[in-house]
Amino acid sequence: MSPLTNGVFITGTDTGVGKTVISAALAWTLTQAGRKVSVMKPVETGTGLPGLTDIEFIERVLGAKYDVDDVCPYRFREPLSPRSASKISGIKIDTGRIKQAYRKLRSMSDLVVVEGAGGLLVPILDDYLMADLVSDLGLPLLIVTRPDLGTLNHTALTVESARRRGIDVIGIVINRFPPSPGLAERTNPELIASMTGVPIVGVFPSDPSIFVEEGGTGGIRELARPAFAPSLGGTFDFQEFLERLR
Repeated sequence: MSPLTNGVFITGTDTGVGKTVISAALAWTLTQAGRKVSVMKPVETGTGLPGLTDIEFIERVLGAKYDVDDVCPYRFREPLSPRSASKISGIKIDTGRIKQAYRKLRSMSDLVVVEGAGGLLVPILDDYLMADLVSDLGLPLLIVTRPDLGTLNHTALTVESARRRGIDVIGIVINRFPPSPGLAERTNPELIASMTGVPIVGVFPSDPSIFVEEGGTGGIRELARPAFAPSLGGTFDFQEFLERLR
């Protein structure tokens, strides 16, 4: 895996796969490892729903306070794709504004953790996808995926799509791994790694007390460091993890 230099872009294989939890946990881990980290959510939709926004949850985990216009330039009430939400609101997304916000954060930090909205092929504009933003920011990609049945196809498709666009996929994090894994959960991690050729750089355990909308941080700080590989500031060992599943 390539070392993190400017930062990393976090995408997911599904909506609701846990990108915000992994973004917060990774930022916390890197901070504890001595890195000066900023977190950015270029576009957030569904802000009209009850509860915390993604950035507010991340602030709570990190004990930080951001200028929301710097870290989340576009915020829309409707829980839709950025393209659809912006059209309904009548506010067109200017990707130049997003890039300018990223450059500002980059100048203030060792690296920036950028969390996408939805998956890699979610549209931001009619002819501009989340994948295009990853390419324009020049960031490597970290994919968050599920541990259970169906994850093989979703993960492989996301990796394939990224590679076709020349995006550097540096790792996969499996989120919400159950304490008592079934057969699918026990066999999927090794299959994901072998099918995609992308290293598993983290496995984050399931913790029902972590709840973004309600602001429940649960054991996220304690779980974070053991969940990520040394290249991400943690102590996770994939081979040791596989041995425990056998």
